[in-house]
Amino acid sequence: MKKIRTQILRIGIYVGKKILNVIYFFMKICPVKNKVVMLSRQSNKPSIDFELIQNGILGRTTNVEIKILCKTLKKDIKERIKYCFYILKCMYHIATAKVCILDSYSIPISILKHKKQLEIIQIWHASGATKEFGHQSLNKKEGRSTEIAKIMNMHKNYSHVMAPSKITGNFYSEAFQINKDKIFINGLPRIDYLLDKELGKEKVKSFYKEYPKFKNKETILYVPTFRKDKDCSEVFRNLIDSINFEKYNLIIKLHPLDKTEKMNEYVVSNKYNTFDLLKIADYIITDYSAVAFEASVLNKPLYFYVYDISEYIGTRGLNVDLIKEMNNCVSTNIKEIIKSIENNEYDYQELEKFKNKYMECETNNTEKLVDFIFKYLDKDANNEENKNDINESSKEKLNI
Repeated sequence: MKKIRTQILRIGIYVGKKILNVIYFFMKICPVKNKVVMLSRQSNKPSIDFELIQNGILGRTTNVEIKILCKTLKKDIKERIKYCFYILKCMYHIATAKVCILDSYSIPISILKHKKQLEIIQIWHASGATKEFGHQSLNKKEGRSTEIAKIMNMHKNYSHVMAPSKITGNFYSEAFQINKDKIFINGLPRIDYLLDKELGKEKVKSFYKEYPKFKNKETILYVPTFRKDKDCSEVFRNLIDSINFEKYNLIIKLHPLDKTEKMNEYVVSNKYNTFDLLKIADYIITDYSAVAFEASVLNKPLYFYVYDISEYIGTRGLNVDLIKEMNNCVSTNIKEIIKSIENNEYDYQELEKFKNKYMECETNNTEKLVDFIFKYLDKDANNEENKNDINESSKEKLNI
């Protein structure tokens, strides 16, 4: 029965791909615009990275059309039918764009045959890869099957992939099955957001106004990775029981897909994203989440609570040997981590080595990425950008 279902699925996907490519063939007849399209299936609204990229482009010229398309794929039948129409919308904008930026796997990008001049940039939705993913995790419990990956052309057609370091670039090369010469080193725009005190300043003020109790005590932020089909309620209770709340506040920031019973007392409004909370936190606890790389640039005590590391290596696989590289900041026992926080014992040298290895690009990431995008846009847009630069330079010389 399972073989029959798989065969039906395979045939259905094959026919669907053929139909979409026929439709796309006619869409490609439409004239190409000086347009950047950004695609994501991570959420239903633009990420902070997409917003910063958009602002960076529009800050240089208005001669570029920007289209941001974000939509998660749900299991509900009605929602899947709606998603099919959404894919058609994406296809039109991809067919008429010069540059396409995505932060996750995209069905239309991978399964369609695109114009040669279309530049497709995969920036990914994380600043690194502690855990294996994509082609690295095929046939593992939490990964895709080789068969599905092949049918869906998983991670095909990227012109370039962005990575925050050469080491991470090696991981991405394996995960996306792309040549290393197609990888360029640059951090996500969100790193600029984290390090710039002015960016997000109003949101931090708003947070303390909404949650005044966080002003008087140090804050511990717990950001666990998403665990498929696993309830982590007991893990949360162990963490809560280990903290002295007379001295510390606790925020638990769950992955949007996490279905673990919410500890409402320790969860704050979703209007404050992970990066806002990283700014607010005094101590950060995570596990295999890529948030560790982002947290490392803030030089705050960063801990890894890896209570299930043996199991996780078997079901998913790790790129980073946390026990070896962050030995003094890793534990399978949450009480040890809390004790280290209370005793103010932290190995900042270890953190510095970790940061230097995995986060080579700490500044001007948005600007560098926008520079890269402009290489593939219309010359008129580049000319306008250069004219703006000349005008700004003239103003500086005249002290305007």
